[in-house]
Amino acid sequence: MKNELSRGDEIYGDEVFKVLLGYEVSRSERYPAPLSMLHIEMTPTGLHEADLMTASRIFTTALNAHLRSVDIPCGAGREFKVLLPTTNEAGLRSVCERILSVFRNKFTTPDGKSIAFSLNIGAVSHNGGGLISPTTLLEKAETALKHSKHKGPNVYIIYS
Repeated sequence: MKNELSRGDEIYGDEVFKVLLGYEVSRSERYPAPLSMLHIEMTPTGLHEADLMTASRIFTTALNAHLRSVDIPCGAGREFKVLLPTTNEAGLRSVCERILSVFRNKFTTPDGKSIAFSLNIGAVSHNGGGLISPTTLLEKAETALKHSKHKGPNVYIIYS
């Protein structure tokens, strides 16, 4: 059974995310467990400017609805990061597929209009143990995101 927690549109700020990332990286080194991270860039498409203003909140709510309670989301505007403790590359691939699947659908804004999202996802997975640093994870996820953006919308790239 999937352990879910409804967070609505609440996510961590960048400073808290960095602290939690450091903690999870040290835990992954000490007790060899896999650790993965997503770097997502979303591009909203709507007919009205007001719809685009609510895009970040709609995106965050939908993203949180499809994450586990142990996953750590962070972001603002169009860019988001999600740390996935105890998630190996196969699990990471599953998460990427699920997120792309969820955002293939249109969403309804509070005033009843439609908004759609295009995503690019850069992801990185580490098997745990050995040397790993928060900076390396962040840099690899960002590089994977850049490669995803070169391939076009609704693509994910995974580095391990």
